[in-house]
Amino acid sequence: MITAKAVIFDLDCTLLDTLDRFFEVFNELLEKYGKKTLTRDEFNGVYVADTLDDLISGPSDTDREKKLHGFWLELLRRYRGGGPKAVLIPGVKDVLQNLSEMRVPIAVITSCIVPAPELREELSGFGLDKFVGVIVTAHDVIKDLEQGHHFSKVEILRLAAEKLGAEYKDCVVVGDYWNDIRDGKAIGAKTIAVLTGKMRRGLLERYGPDVIIESVRDLPKVVKFEVQNQR
Repeated sequence: MITAKAVIFDLDCTLLDTLDRFFEVFNELLEKYGKKTLTRDEFNGVYVADTLDDLISGPSDTDREKKLHGFWLELLRRYRGGGPKAVLIPGVKDVLQNLSEMRVPIAVITSCIVPAPELREELSGFGLDKFVGVIVTAHDVIKDLEQGHHFSKVEILRLAAEKLGAEYKDCVVVGDYWNDIRDGKAIGAKTIAVLTGKMRRGLLERYGPDVIIESVRDLPKVVKFEVQNQR
């Protein structure tokens, strides 16, 4: 059983299923950059294998890093601009409500480049915003992303913990992707990987999460929250 005092949730594919949105935006950008678009089955295969980069730029391309950086930054800017409606992952609302009633500090983060108030509005559409004390997005640390760290969540996580008023070691980071685990560990937080993002368990295990669970619904089974008494 993990012990924590605050929780930081990744948003996409951890709280909301947005894979349909990812598929459409990724294809839009492939087309823009003159690449062959994917069927949904093709997308699912490369997504699960974590080889999307190779569709953007080949491993031997001398400008690979520059091309990847430009592509992913544009995707992160477009991602919350519309597309298919996201779907609330089963059990998420109940877990967040219970944590809120226990007075556990809750943050939600995303690598998408979107102002926090806009993200809170999206969360409100699912009835989640009232449980979330802090929202931090890539918009809040845009200089770090633009310097080449488009998939780093280190500064996002640090800012979320600071806004929660929690020490890094007292936070648990919950996410579906390897960078949630890698970067949560980098700041000294505890980490939990969820399988709702369709990432292979073996890939997630490489990054050493404290626990892997099927979904956020299982969070109460693996975390004990120590919350100071409040009036």
